[in-house]
Amino acid sequence: MIRKLPPLSVQFMGEAIPTDNIERVERELAKEDSLFANMLEQAPGMVGMACMFVVTIGIGIWLRPFFDEAGLYAFGESGTTQGRWIIMELLAIFAFTFVILWLAKNHMEKIIKYGLLVVLFLALCYTTVPGAHLLLVDDPVVETFVFISENEIEEGLVFTSTSGEMLTQISNWEDGEWYVNRTVVISKRSAFSDNISWEQTLDVWPGEPEVNVVEGEYAYTVNNAAWVWSLDKQSGEVLSKYQCFESAEGGNETNPDGTIVNTNVTIYSNLQGLCGYVLEVIEHPTGELNDPKGAIYIITQVDEFVRYNTFHGTNVTMWQAKWALPPIFFYENPMHISQFDEKHLYIGSNIGSIIVELEETADANPGLDPVWVDEARDTWYFTRSSAQDNITAFTYGESMYDDKIDRLMVFGFASGKIQAFNWDNQEVVEETRMHFGDYFEGPISALSLQDENGDDWNELWIGTDDGLHGLYYTSLIEKVTIDGDSIEDFTYLVIDNSTIATINGNVTSLSLNAGPFSDDMYNISGLQWSDTAFLIGFALAVLLMAALIIRPEWYVVNTVGILVGAGVIVMLGVTFVPTLILIFMVLAAIYDAWAVYRSKHMLDLADTMIGLNLPILLVAPQEKGYSLLDEQDSVRESAVATTSTDSTSPAMPVKRKKPKEAMFMGLGDVIFPGMLVVSCVQYIAVDGLAVGISALIGGLFGYLVLMGFVASGRPQAGLPLLNGGAILGYIIGGLIFVGTAAFTFGISL
Repeated sequence: MIRKLPPLSVQFMGEAIPTDNIERVERELAKEDSLFANMLEQAPGMVGMACMFVVTIGIGIWLRPFFDEAGLYAFGESGTTQGRWIIMELLAIFAFTFVILWLAKNHMEKIIKYGLLVVLFLALCYTTVPGAHLLLVDDPVVETFVFISENEIEEGLVFTSTSGEMLTQISNWEDGEWYVNRTVVISKRSAFSDNISWEQTLDVWPGEPEVNVVEGEYAYTVNNAAWVWSLDKQSGEVLSKYQCFESAEGGNETNPDGTIVNTNVTIYSNLQGLCGYVLEVIEHPTGELNDPKGAIYIITQVDEFVRYNTFHGTNVTMWQAKWALPPIFFYENPMHISQFDEKHLYIGSNIGSIIVELEETADANPGLDPVWVDEARDTWYFTRSSAQDNITAFTYGESMYDDKIDRLMVFGFASGKIQAFNWDNQEVVEETRMHFGDYFEGPISALSLQDENGDDWNELWIGTDDGLHGLYYTSLIEKVTIDGDSIEDFTYLVIDNSTIATINGNVTSLSLNAGPFSDDMYNISGLQWSDTAFLIGFALAVLLMAALIIRPEWYVVNTVGILVGAGVIVMLGVTFVPTLILIFMVLAAIYDAWAVYRSKHMLDLADTMIGLNLPILLVAPQEKGYSLLDEQDSVRESAVATTSTDSTSPAMPVKRKKPKEAMFMGLGDVIFPGMLVVSCVQYIAVDGLAVGISALIGGLFGYLVLMGFVASGRPQAGLPLLNGGAILGYIIGGLIFVGTAAFTFGISL
């Protein structure tokens, strides 16, 4: 708004400016009015181009499941996170541009046209053939999983391995009284068989009638607070037996069979509480297997960690050292305890987990404090995030991401959250390539890492209240879904290449169910091949290419361009994770800006494409009656403002009179933002579509800014604004819907 002020200044938007700048202000206002008027005038073309932008990307999202299921990744599944392929793609763009311009300079337009027609036909088939399948082929019925073996076993479950091996116990206890022999029978079973591999009878008096088990490299270590046994994993043979108590005189008890048992026992003075869980290890300090020495490591009721040395060929122990464990109640809330390697023990509960180093000596008491205990040396210590979100499931196994990682540990929580960590070279690093968010409703009841399809890579299987979910490949696609009505509650899950077994047990009983699994139970999505659909899709591509050659009118060019763009978008979108595509977009935007503003060879390329009427450009007519066949204007010439030859007249831009007008956009300006959108949907497991739509909205904002430049009559590099808007939308949407996990995909060169 301009209004008159005292002679030396005018007021413009609240600021006093010299009167000699009034003419400049008026020119700026006129320029703004002219820009706004031009944008209104070009609104039909702008809206039409925006619609083609959205439709092209939308078709790409629709086609994505077909490409994903068919594994149509340009550089294989491993190439999705490898940056070297992005470099190759950029070099291919440079080479394409150079060849086209060189051929145009040497007047070889026919070679350009028919060479590109072949390429466009192949790209068009990437849309028409999958599209025909998705439209015409009905999904086959998924076979229902059924348990054919359901066993209720009156034995207590005391140990389950990740491979389905179980140890069960039968206590000789009835009506609160011991049988005469006062024993517990330990049996080894498999989740996939009714047969017992072996069984061993243990005399447990004066301990409790229930035992605890820790799996070590050497053996299964079994204890019942009073005794410790090591059982051979294959045969069940008792390899050693130690006691956690001291006998005293008196307190004898006569059994019904006449035998006398000493009941006056005390716990070892070095143990603050009973032997809760015990691991026996064998060490060979001299390197001689026939002269081993070893130790038992005891977790007590008060979270102390105690080492007793043992000696080969005897059941003698000698106290060695003691450490304090973190106060997370392992003894009262155990979930899984096993030896990870020669020097580390994993201890897990529903409150937290720790990996403890198996030290041989403890630090000395620095001040002779009577209650001082050396803290256990932990490699890793992990606790639940809140008191309401207990750890409800745990498993470990080989990683589906990298076979060089020692093992992958996966935790499930009451809230439905899933978190994973890599145990690699005696260090723990969080696995950031799993993106679940709140996809699963809690609690997570069971987890398993199994190689169901025999491809030497584990899949992640997740049990919840609503059923069983099998997630495959590094992208963790839910390839198997078994409804909760088909299976009962379970706490352990094991799978081989033909059977799914669930285990649910406590100290007195065991429920074991198993059923056959086949490929017919996979979820149906994406690729369902049909010769009829293929022929229809191929024929449609042939017809469209024929129409393009015979009459390359704008609506034919746009139809082919949209379909070609959608095919390229989905093919590259599933090929790279979002962070790699983001890098690709930044580099391509820099190149596009340089090619338009500095070298200007992109304008020559646009002229060539318009002259050939090929669908590498999208065309948005401004008004009815427009014909692309009549288009003769050069993009470069349309950018040049002509001026009056009268030197006394101010230089004013002159707009060329044309009967009908249109707006043009390079197909690459749609493909790059579309790639990012499809990649978000593909690789962000939770709310990936929401993040993708955020990127799409950001691209549309970039397009709106771009149209402001176009309305001024200047050709504009599209990628800096379109890519920039899409990237900004991806970042904002990722932070809102997913968090920082939306940007972490473990990319490498």
